[in-house]
This record gives sequence, structure tokens and C-alpha cells, in this order.
Amino acid sequence: AVIAERFQISVRSLIRWVARFRETGSVTPYPKGGGNFSKVDIEAMNQVVAAYPGSTALELLRKYNEQVEEEHKTSRSSFMRALHREGYVYKKNGLARRSTTARTSAKRGRSTKPGRKR
Repeated sequence: AVIAERFQISVRSLIRWVARFRETGSVTPYPKGGGNFSKVDIEAMNQVVAAYPGSTALELLRKYNEQVEEEHKTSRSSFMRALHREGYVYKKNGLARRSTTARTSAKRGRSTKPGRKR
């Protein structure tokens, strides 16, 4: 406890480090583990991108999923991450919400104010 306090670490961390040193001779961190691995077939993705250069990411995903086997089919977000890792930059989709700004004045020749004639 005195040593742990001196180095401002928890007692449990100190115990783990001593155990690791006794087992391996080092206290270096273990390699990072876990995580999800992408199912995206990079070669197939690159072929789709080359074949449809003006397409949105959603269109590319549809073409990709049509061409690959079931085990490589993927979601939009996974496909977008794979595109990003390969250095591609694409709009997420072509169905973006249009501007909601409405017409602020009446059409020419029409007045919305009462008492005005056309």
C-alpha cells in the first residue's frame, strides 16, 4: 500500500503489475484486443467505386451488396467506415433534406394584403 501510494496508483494495479513482471519479465501493456472486424471486401468495394464514380455512398452500398456473397454484405455505416479507411470521401446520401425556406413574398401581380387590388 505504501508503494502504491508513493506512485499514486491503486494497490490492485500494483499487484497486477508485479504479477505480470513475474510471468513475463516485463510490465509493458498487453496488445490491444477485441474490437469488431469489418466484413467489407475491400477489393470488391474498390471495384464498385471505380465502376460507379458519381454515385452516392448509399448507391455504392447497394451495388456492393448485390455483387458480394452473403458473408460480405454489410450495413451503410460499416461501408462508410470502409470507404473512409480507404481514403474515399462521399456524401452520405442523395436524399438529403431540402431547404425548408419558403417563399416570403407573393407571386408578382398578387397581393396578400387586404384592401389592395390586383
